Amino acid sequence: MAMAIVVMAFAACGSNSATPKGAVDSFLKSYQKGDYAALIEKTYFKKELSEEDKAQFAEVLSEKAGAELEKKGGLASYEIGDVKMAEDGKSAKVEYTLHYGNGTQKEDDEKVILVDGKWLIDSGK
Repeated sequence: MAMAIVVMAFAACGSNSATPKGAVDSFLKSYQKGDYAALIEKTYFKKELSEEDKAQFAEVLSEKAGAELEKKGGLASYEIGDVKMAEDGKSAKVEYTLHYGNGTQKEDDEKVILVDGKWLIDSGK
């Protein structure tokens, strides 16, 4: 019963930070578009970042991740898989698969945490 409620909540909320799945979907959409500044905004850091720090992180991401994506023909699509919610309901692990333009794919997961009512990608830093 609880799982059915979680699944319905994910389906109803779509691509926003109201659910772990929505947070990862929003994050991956930004990654697909190459919007690295948006990636930083969708990520939780233990220490508050200044606007300058955010801009520097976005620039580094753009250089490194952008070059990697370019080598693989861009991010053609992605699929979000299982969500494993922590017992306390304040964190989760969201599995996903990236499909690159060159035909390769990569399975991975992201840890997300609930911060002030919004689900954010956990930077671990």
